[in-house]
Formats: sequence, C-alpha cells, structure tokens
Amino acid sequence: MSKRYWNQYQKEIADDRYFYERSCIRQSFFPGSEAAFLKILREELGKDIHDDVNQHTCTGIGYHSDVVPFETTMTVVARLFSLMTQAGYENYVPSCVTSFGVFTEIVETWKEQPALLEKTRKLLKETTGREFDIPKN
Repeated sequence: MSKRYWNQYQKEIADDRYFYERSCIRQSFFPGSEAAFLKILREELGKDIHDDVNQHTCTGIGYHSDVVPFETTMTVVARLFSLMTQAGYENYVPSCVTSFGVFTEIVETWKEQPALLEKTRKLLKETTGREFDIPKN
C-alpha cells in the first residue's frame, strides 16, 4: 500500500476574524494593493479583518540582511502578536511574503526551542509590558 504524504500537510485554515499586518514595502511597489485587499475581504466577502494603527515592520529585511539579530526580530514579532492578542484575534494575516517567512520561522523555532519562547516573552514584558499569544493560524 502506498503512503499518502500530502495528508500530513493538511490543516484547518481560519475563515474569518483576521488580524492584518501591513507590509513595509508592498505599497511602494503596488500602491493601493493593501486597501484593495482589505476592501475585498470586508465588503465583498464579509470578513472581519482588523488593521491595527499601532503596527510596525517585522524587521524581516534587516534580519535577512544580518543587520537585525534573530533575538531582536523574535521580540519585534512578539510585539506584533501582542497587538493581535490585545485586539482579541488569533488568526494572523501578513501582507508580505517576507513577514510570512519570518513569522513561520519564529513560530517553528519556538515550538522546537521553548526556552527561546520564554526568553522572548520575558524580553517583551520587560521592554514593553506586553504579553502575547501565538497565532492559531
């Protein structure tokens, strides 16, 4: 009997209540693309997507350029996740493929190295007073 490898990659994908993270560079290349995306989700598809005014860059470009250390990037991402947590959302939607890659790498690192997750939680709490949940999706 042949094994079906694709089945191990299947997962549930949230269908509503998203926390949106804007791209630091997308608007430069594709003006209006984020506004169009949000409009489609909200007005055409009737989805709840939160666009927080206090968000910031993920530092992905700096991290991949060896300018921003991984520990700093983890803490910056934790702050973004804390905005999601504070707003009452658990489904994170990045607008940028670099952010998606950084978030995926960090969440997987935290799964494999729980001590780094706890260190990040401590650093975020000490520097900002904030706490966070890891996104469900």
